[in-house]
Amino acid sequence: MENHFNADFLKEIIEQLPMPLFVTDLDDKIILANKFARALMGEDIVGKNANEFIYSIAEKKMVDERVKERIEKGKEIDTYTITLENKETGNIFVAELFIHVYEKYKIVLFKDITREAEATRLINYMETNLKNIQESLLPEETKDFGCLEYAYFYLPYGMIGGDYFDVIKLEDKKLVAIMADISGHFSPAAMVMAIVRTLFHSKKIAGQGKKFVKFIEFLDSYLLSLKNISNYVSGFFCRIDLKNRKMYYINAGHLPFIYNDEIVYPVKSQFPVGLKIPFEKKYREETMDLKKGDRLVFFTDGLLTIPQYRERNFKEVLEDIRDLVYRYWNYPASECLRRITSDLNLVNDLPQSLKNEDDLTISIIDIKE
Repeated sequence: MENHFNADFLKEIIEQLPMPLFVTDLDDKIILANKFARALMGEDIVGKNANEFIYSIAEKKMVDERVKERIEKGKEIDTYTITLENKETGNIFVAELFIHVYEKYKIVLFKDITREAEATRLINYMETNLKNIQESLLPEETKDFGCLEYAYFYLPYGMIGGDYFDVIKLEDKKLVAIMADISGHFSPAAMVMAIVRTLFHSKKIAGQGKKFVKFIEFLDSYLLSLKNISNYVSGFFCRIDLKNRKMYYINAGHLPFIYNDEIVYPVKSQFPVGLKIPFEKKYREETMDLKKGDRLVFFTDGLLTIPQYRERNFKEVLEDIRDLVYRYWNYPASECLRRITSDLNLVNDLPQSLKNEDDLTISIIDIKE
């Protein structure tokens, strides 16, 4: 069988390869470029130094240093995202480069990802602005009302999320609190979170502290009335009356909470707020006695998704959180929370694979009077 794989044949394969490709020597002089590379970078690129086409001086330095490091370590392939310029047209585009070092040559495959990069830039821009808006809606991380002190920790799955914790003082020794987990992630969940926060802070709703069920029913009907929104709220809603030493609460599809050294499960399961179901929901309050020195701990189900808890069952996780609360019992709410989050390695700068797989909030409320 006749062998057709001669130099001209291989050169033609490179020419027709449906992806921009060029070859340089180790000094970055381009010695070969196929038609797709020439179309993007200019017809006369052969013989020129590849670094001439890198738009940013900082990017030139980065590529030089990384390629040199790869050669020294014997690693042949590396990937870069850089900005290139067509010297003929002045067109600037973003490219993803794959550089393979072979003997005395560098083989460079790349693709134009300008549209993808621009879309990513716009998404990041929007999410950064949404993040700033969301952070402005959240309460202070810790606050002392005199009769009650709280601290909370919030770690969204992405830049923004759908968890929401807050405490509002209605009058002397009477407060309302909320721990809400909006279904879904990112912008849609954050938008519903903003709706919940707005309604929770409205004077009309806050004034209904004596009939908190009315707020839940209103929120439920309002969310169900929204078009093209299917997010619902699993939440813990409570009013705290320290004059009468009572907490009246509704657990609407939310997790159990911790009261001192006890895990408190809802007496009767109640559906999440805004969840579309084919029958009418009924919400009712449960009551708990409170005393000075009590500690209440609430958290969203993102806590179940952190690495150390992913393989453990629900009961074990609850017991572990209860034990952590007890371990740091003698510390104020903010310091107790700081130590718990440190033990659980809850920080923002970890790789996503080592973080939570859902929005995560932990809050502590201490009864001081």
